Amino acid sequence: MADPRPPDPEARVGPGEERTTTVELFFDLVFVYAITQMAQLVSHDLDAGGFARAAVVLAAVWYAWICFAWLTNTVGVDDPVIRIGVLVAAGASFLVALAVPQALSDDVLLFVSAYFVVRVLHVLLYAYGVRDAPDVRHAVLRLAPTFILGPAALFALPALPEDWRLPYLLAALALDVSGPYISGVSGVPVKPAHFAERFSLFMIITLGESIVAIGVGAGSHLHGWVLVGVALAFTLTVFLWWTYFDVVALAGERRLGRAEGLERAVLARDAYSYIHYVLVAGVVGFAVGCKQTVAAPTHELATAGAVALCGGVALYLLGHAVFRYRMSHTIGVHHLVGAAAAVAVLGLSRTVSALATGALLGVVLLGVIAWERRELADLRRRLRA
Repeated sequence: MADPRPPDPEARVGPGEERTTTVELFFDLVFVYAITQMAQLVSHDLDAGGFARAAVVLAAVWYAWICFAWLTNTVGVDDPVIRIGVLVAAGASFLVALAVPQALSDDVLLFVSAYFVVRVLHVLLYAYGVRDAPDVRHAVLRLAPTFILGPAALFALPALPEDWRLPYLLAALALDVSGPYISGVSGVPVKPAHFAERFSLFMIITLGESIVAIGVGAGSHLHGWVLVGVALAFTLTVFLWWTYFDVVALAGERRLGRAEGLERAVLARDAYSYIHYVLVAGVVGFAVGCKQTVAAPTHELATAGAVALCGGVALYLLGHAVFRYRMSHTIGVHHLVGAAAAVAVLGLSRTVSALATGALLGVVLLGVIAWERRELADLRRRLRA
């Protein structure tokens, strides 16, 4: 991500800023399972409806997580009330994760009830944690109405016909996520190094789902072409990891550290809270495609499996391009070209084997990585200086 300004050696960690705590890592463990369940939700219904349901449910789960990422970025977890509250929220989040595969059918009441508890705890803990900082408390309470009304509206879901639940969930979620735009995020502090690290760790969680999917797809047939498929899918996962952590994660953290006040909060809201959802959704789709690839590596991918695999990579690269533009107002041409190439591979996937489709995607990703290393060589050296 190009940035014309010289690097600031103090930008990565602000004065007194802490890194991610073990309480936060424990909270994140629940979302490891939630992401796994999300892949299950897609796998059970590999069609346009299944993808749509997964996208909306994933957005709801993602928003619950980012709310706590903002909370623990502002409020320390050493306070016993905050610590216990976060752990209780982790338990409620686990119930949300359990309900994910049937979130819009048999387990809708469990999903809605547990989700509401998570979101209310977030607001209460935030208000309590900033009780001695009136300006921050006012900013948090300004956001509280949509944070409560959106999840509360979901209690109507069990009473609705099943076909109506997805659009209703989408409408309620739109109300929920509108708060930071309608009310703004002025007055909400952001510790850049800690904030960026939290999102980097969540990307690791999401990429971990790809590893799980590869293992599930392989099953007990660990021989011949299946092993080749495992090696290829793992390599693709490494390429996805590389595209984020080689330059993007460090450059994003540095850019966030250079911003101040409202600009920093707005960047954190736009680039991390919202644009990162595109990255996560892309990896979840990719994981579903990996499972299909490894399960039958010498056969053509079914249409849904090819859309998940190639479309997931395209969405992931598109998310990178949007993230870069929002952070630096520069265009990552290599990401856009890579996304277009992944869509082109999707067009070829019905005429070649799953292994060949994966190999073509590997060429695309390797080309994106090589292009970025050449284009941003100076920035990459400065970030590691």
